[in-house]
Amino acid sequence: MNAQRLVETEHRLALADRAWRAEVQRLHGPDGVLLHGYGPLGRGEPGTPQRMAYEARQAAVAAWRQVRTRGISAA
Repeated sequence: MNAQRLVETEHRLALADRAWRAEVQRLHGPDGVLLHGYGPLGRGEPGTPQRMAYEARQAAVAAWRQVRTRGISAA
């Protein structure tokens, strides 16, 4: 496993997750992530800052999973 690549993707995921959570909480209150995080309200409408943050988070999750999968299959 490329440890540096894993660290980079984990960092990007943490930043993207933080940005998305902040946007959901801004729009839906302090429990917004708990109440709406995995439903349509957690994704936001197309073109909104919330949707952009959600999509950035999804891309970061996918990149992190890809690095993790490569590391597991190489072990």
